[in-house]
Amino acid sequence: MRYARQPSSAEKEELERMTQQEVGRVALRVQMVQLSRQNYDVPEIADIQQCSTVTVYKWLNRFNEEGPPGLYDRPRSGRPPKIKPATKEVMAETVSAPPLEEGYNFTYWTVPLLTQHLKEKLKVRVCQETVRHTLYELGFRWRRPRWAVKRQDPHQFEIMEHIAQAIFTAEPDQLILVEDETIFKTLPPLRRMWMRQGHQHQVPTPADNDYFCLYGVLELLTGHTFHAPHEKGNSENTLAFLKQLLDHFPDRSLLLLWDQARYHTSHKVQAWLADQPRLTVMLLPKYAAHLNPIEAIWRTLKDRVATNLTRSLADIQQACDRFFEEHSPIDLLRLAGLLIPS
Repeated sequence: MRYARQPSSAEKEELERMTQQEVGRVALRVQMVQLSRQNYDVPEIADIQQCSTVTVYKWLNRFNEEGPPGLYDRPRSGRPPKIKPATKEVMAETVSAPPLEEGYNFTYWTVPLLTQHLKEKLKVRVCQETVRHTLYELGFRWRRPRWAVKRQDPHQFEIMEHIAQAIFTAEPDQLILVEDETIFKTLPPLRRMWMRQGHQHQVPTPADNDYFCLYGVLELLTGHTFHAPHEKGNSENTLAFLKQLLDHFPDRSLLLLWDQARYHTSHKVQAWLADQPRLTVMLLPKYAAHLNPIEAIWRTLKDRVATNLTRSLADIQQACDRFFEEHSPIDLLRLAGLLIPS
């Protein structure tokens, strides 16, 4: 009975990568090799994969001879590509600029518009599916853009240098925290989702667009978090959260980094902070939300628990609590971009 050979350490890593990233036929072939390494014989693998034993033998032989690269399809001759490389380059340049520059009264490209453009301007006749496939091949994806603030704090470099120095010289028992708030509303944000063709999913609009403000901190070194909902973001609720924060970390010195929101810099908050020896607060630069790692956690949290579904504020708060319960500190550090995914 034939089995897959013992892979080298490098081949094991490549097989693991292929298991996580490859799809379709290649993923099935990797599974054949892995099943064979688990002492499944060829008929058993063929039964599991719903294929012939000849197919299993073929891919085990290819792996034994060539290693993981042998599990990919070999180049095959076929009809010439409908879109030549030179045309692909023109497509990439065209899609990277708004259609207005080509004289169209549109602000962004669609597949039908680009197909029409190729036909009329470049004399290339292809179907919309070919255009869509080519765009994916060129690295383009159909996604929603996001707002980008072009302003920059003129003192950003000096501020971040000061913060870095404070972090590097912090006492061993001092906790380094980043803080931020985010708003949850009963009117949910809409995101793309799977739905049956011809039946667009409808999200009911609530009678009142109620909301609450979720305050939260992330400990930079360990990934531990603390969060609490408040009616809205203002000086009074900010002080209430800071008191909760000190109670949550008793007998610990805290270095807290947050943005320059008005209720962070208000006289009431600053006067209270002046009497808190355990709490040191530093302001992040203006217009620099991307410098706060907890922002990435907020984006993931909202996508998971608040989109495409009308829910009560109590249900959303409960879902937020579950989110933090279900994610380990290491998970949260990865979501915040502070750890490279393994």
